[in-house]
Amino acid sequence: MRIFDGDAGRVAIIFPGAGYTPDRPLLHYARTIVRDAGWSGRDVWWPELPQEGSDALGTMVRDIAWRELHSDASPTQRLVIGKSLGSLTAPLAADLNVPGIWLTPLMRNPDVLDGLARQQAPTLLVGGTADQLWDGDAARRTGHQVLEIEGANHSLEFAGDARRSVTALLDVVAAMAQFVAELDPPA
Repeated sequence: MRIFDGDAGRVAIIFPGAGYTPDRPLLHYARTIVRDAGWSGRDVWWPELPQEGSDALGTMVRDIAWRELHSDASPTQRLVIGKSLGSLTAPLAADLNVPGIWLTPLMRNPDVLDGLARQQAPTLLVGGTADQLWDGDAARRTGHQVLEIEGANHSLEFAGDARRSVTALLDVVAAMAQFVAELDPPA
């Protein structure tokens, strides 16, 4: 776990993907955005993951998320940022009414869909149309803010097209920055 200091009353927790660590571009810039906005927080690094598709994987993610979301001394504001596997924390975020930025959420997972549908707090969903785990129609039906990138894969990139991938990253960074700014307007 990596901790970044800031306002202890505003805590952001970053839940990565299975193979997409907090140091990869989407999560690196998400962390930079919240840190630059004065938030404190931490990156979660998964321990060795159980076999994908097993109940143990979902249980592990939910247990870690529960611990992380209950470990701070009464922050006035929390934010969850989840990438792919990290979106398994969406039901808990909904239960606790914690805003979320969900990067390539598992929109075909019924628990994730249920959590997003129940969520009343501000939520940003980001996915690409070339990602088989993304369902843009389901994302829009949640009523939350959606950024859908035409042709982007599960990393929100374009194979063989670095410039287009960087342009997509800029779009995602802009959407995340705007989302965080709206959560925490200047005094």
